[in-house]
Amino acid sequence: MAAVAPAPTHGYRASTVTASLAAWFSRFPEGWWGYHWTPPEPMSVVQIAGSGSIDLRLMATLWVVVSRRGSVMLASEAPQAGKTTTLSALVDFLPDDTVGVFLRGSWGDYRWTDDYGPDRAYLLINEMSDHLPIYVWGRNAKGALELAGRGYGLGATMHADSLDEAIETLRDGVGATDTDLAGLTIFLQFSAYRTPAGTYRRCEEAWHLRAGADGVLDPVRLAAIEGGRSPRLTGAQRLPVPPILRSDGGRRARPFVHEPSGYAALAATLGLSAEALERELAHRSAFLARLADEGICEPPEVAAALAEYADPTQGPDSSASEGASA
Repeated sequence: MAAVAPAPTHGYRASTVTASLAAWFSRFPEGWWGYHWTPPEPMSVVQIAGSGSIDLRLMATLWVVVSRRGSVMLASEAPQAGKTTTLSALVDFLPDDTVGVFLRGSWGDYRWTDDYGPDRAYLLINEMSDHLPIYVWGRNAKGALELAGRGYGLGATMHADSLDEAIETLRDGVGATDTDLAGLTIFLQFSAYRTPAGTYRRCEEAWHLRAGADGVLDPVRLAAIEGGRSPRLTGAQRLPVPPILRSDGGRRARPFVHEPSGYAALAATLGLSAEALERELAHRSAFLARLADEGICEPPEVAAALAEYADPTQGPDSSASEGASA
């Protein structure tokens, strides 16, 4: 059963974000954090970028996409990779008039689409799997993916160790078509494991999913960690905590290499020129960096700052303003 915001006038984000994390947490329904006895420590997009899990350019890319109600899928094989924490933070990128639709379980009631179209609704799934009854699978997952293929925004997480594995899981597990999968604008591949030096958590690949001229799914890579990904962790999704490896092989400090061809493809999907996308990414990246420099890092503070953001690159005269408001 989908949990739809009661009235479009309320939107998705609370009209006033207080300093209390309780208010920030209250946006999410019971069970959003999965099997944890208590909600994990939340993080804002600024804190996540500062942790090294996602770099500023990729975070700005997510902002560009989610602010247009584009879809994102976050995947990792191991648990506790930061998927739900990141997805929860990305909610702050949604337009203020967005109506959040939380899906649960294997059966869904999609009559809410009569009232909310792609221009208002955004589907949110804390995990697409059959691991717990509250997670989304079966017909409900298929329905959500079909809506993504029809232009609805979808934010979700899943367990997979690669893009290929994720595609196979969604095709075989719920019957997703290439059209459905091409609706997942951004796919992020995380890796997580414990080492003697501490827990390693990082997005190691980012992909733009799209359909080619023939309608066949044609993913293009946006960025990847230099030197190759971490070892495969097949089966780790069934563990209560991430597995233990001897080391991260230096990956914690490796740069994240962005591919211009991938961003050009993403720009085309968004209806932008490559140059326009680059200008928007630069401005949004600078805004996030400024928040960090000014110590605006806690989730409620960042949510409030993002709600006041005005992107001069989308105005009638993009050269007239270069500042960022906090």
